[in-house]
Amino acid sequence: MEQTNIAASPLLRATFAGLAAAMLVLWGLSLGPPIQNWGNPREDGFSYVPAFWTTLTCLPVGLYLIAGAIFARGRPLGRARRALWLACILLFLVVAFLIFQQVGDSIGLG
Repeated sequence: MEQTNIAASPLLRATFAGLAAAMLVLWGLSLGPPIQNWGNPREDGFSYVPAFWTTLTCLPVGLYLIAGAIFARGRPLGRARRALWLACILLFLVVAFLIFQQVGDSIGLG
């Protein structure tokens, strides 16, 4: 059976859409500090680092997941299935870093 004949289930398409939204929200949130510091003469440029890395990771993964949710068959489906795992890993890392930041702040390390 060819891959082009296999269609994604509605649950898988909804999962693709939900994780795509999460990836695009992370990407959008990373653009906040550079926009807030635009034109600030005391800005050292480090506010652009999260925007750079999320543009390389979250944006392509989110776009592949959107394509998988919309087309749901063929090559976009295969790419979206691979992007699904990468999105889960990225979300796990972001949540883990946020937990470590909260713990560090609560015990006075930050």
